[in-house]
Amino acid sequence: MASQYLNPNPLGDHAKNGSPQILSYEHDGLRDSAQIREKTLPDQRFGYQTPATVAALLSVAIGFILGHHFYYQSLKGTVVLSEDQQSWSIRLGTGAAVFTKTALVALIGIAAVQRIWATLRRKAMTLRGIDGMFGIMGDPTWIFNSELLGHAKVLMFFAVVSWCVPLITIIAPATLSVQSVLSSTTVPSAVRTANFSNPTEWYTAEGAGRIVGPGAEISRLFTEVYASRGIKSMSPPFPNASYDLSFWGPSYKCSPASEIFDGANTPTWNTSDPSSLTTAPRYMDNILLVFAEGAGSPTTELICQLYNTSYSLSISFTNGNQTITPNSITSFAPAAFPDTIGRTSLLTGNGSATFFVTHLLFSKLLAADIILGASGGLSFKSNNASTSSISLTDSAIPYCPDVAGAFRSAGVEYFNNTSACRNGTLAKAIEDLSHNFTMSTLSYQFWDDGSASATVDLTRLFPENRYAYQARTLWITYGVAFGVTVFCLVLGGIALRENGVTSSTAFSTVMLTTRNKDLDVLASGRELGSKPLADDVAKVKMRFGYLIGGDGEGGHVGFGLAGTVVPMGRDTER
Repeated sequence: MASQYLNPNPLGDHAKNGSPQILSYEHDGLRDSAQIREKTLPDQRFGYQTPATVAALLSVAIGFILGHHFYYQSLKGTVVLSEDQQSWSIRLGTGAAVFTKTALVALIGIAAVQRIWATLRRKAMTLRGIDGMFGIMGDPTWIFNSELLGHAKVLMFFAVVSWCVPLITIIAPATLSVQSVLSSTTVPSAVRTANFSNPTEWYTAEGAGRIVGPGAEISRLFTEVYASRGIKSMSPPFPNASYDLSFWGPSYKCSPASEIFDGANTPTWNTSDPSSLTTAPRYMDNILLVFAEGAGSPTTELICQLYNTSYSLSISFTNGNQTITPNSITSFAPAAFPDTIGRTSLLTGNGSATFFVTHLLFSKLLAADIILGASGGLSFKSNNASTSSISLTDSAIPYCPDVAGAFRSAGVEYFNNTSACRNGTLAKAIEDLSHNFTMSTLSYQFWDDGSASATVDLTRLFPENRYAYQARTLWITYGVAFGVTVFCLVLGGIALRENGVTSSTAFSTVMLTTRNKDLDVLASGRELGSKPLADDVAKVKMRFGYLIGGDGEGGHVGFGLAGTVVPMGRDTER
């Protein structure tokens, strides 16, 4: 093979001409490569610039990662003061992510450069393949080059990593978000309470003020309570708030009639056929006599006494929805006064009008018969002519086992939902209804005049925009990117050790490593370097190493055609 080469010792016998001499000769192959490598060796040493750059970039990346975390951590849970503040917090986080990305990609690029030169020392590649190695970090289309897939897998890994690392600029800033949370503040506030000394619209009266029945508004409220089997909601002071409230009001306390009558009628063993017994009068002092009986079922006999009762409640509102939790409901003194005193309470001003009307409402509800006809039909009969508008069947009372048992004994399917009787017995159901009614008076509209107001410590909950920070996601994102980058640096360090020098893809490096007459011949007529590269040139295989002279003697280090280069050091064709 005929070739022309530069004399490796241009300052020898031909130095008198002032320029290197061109030698022409034939050679059949390469001589012992070890002897050739012992010839003129280039200065092999590591520069400090690349290691210093790597150290600086690592410091920059670590600094911005830590800064990003601590900045977001300082915002976590704090109030978003303005839209502008929110925008700047995201901008600063994005800036930290961009600088981190820039440092990591630069580090991968430095490692990739060392890998390029290590690969070119070990393997002969076509000029097109070499173009791909120098261009793949900035041009993803080179990933489809089959020669790179076969001979530069590590370099392609570097390239893919460098393309994926910028994803941290999307994920990391998004770990800071704004969430609407409920914050609280506790301040003394005026809230609604019950005022049973104010009977406004509680009654209908005749003459000078004798009460004859409940008023329309309080009757409507009572109907809502027993029909809904719950507590009527009042207007919330705030959509989300909570407070404790205490007040006095009426309630019923029910006991078996036998317990009451056994105490009222003392047995006399020496008296036969007494002409009379102590019995309850027709108009008892606000007492309900309740009898629940039916064919084939046990009879329940109750006496329910109206009491003045202390209510201690915890009231809360969540998005305007009311929840009342009784802390304690304690019955104290019986509200035991005759019917005549209750009906004239407006005239005497004794303050018992609301208690008396409460008793009238319950009396009218419970004084009724539920009749099962021979054909299985169900009918309702009030025992009081003034109660035609109040239906016992609309309440939870008939579902109590004391009442529903008679229908089950008859083999019919009425009132089978015993869970509607929340407390399980008729006595507890009546007491529960009285509690619900009293607590529902907190919503009574005719107490909106300020007469039913109390000052309490109210805890107000209000929506507030606060920063939320997903630290785990940020650390995973940066940790993966940083870890893969360090792995690339390790591979780059191994390549650097193989190279023996810190290499680069700078023009000066390319110029210094392509001093070769063979390449001059190859470039003849193509000095402009235009694209696309001609196939006959693109397919020429080249390698970096010790160039061989025409007589087989060693030359300088650089790129040469395959077959004219001896591997450097321990490099082999792999």
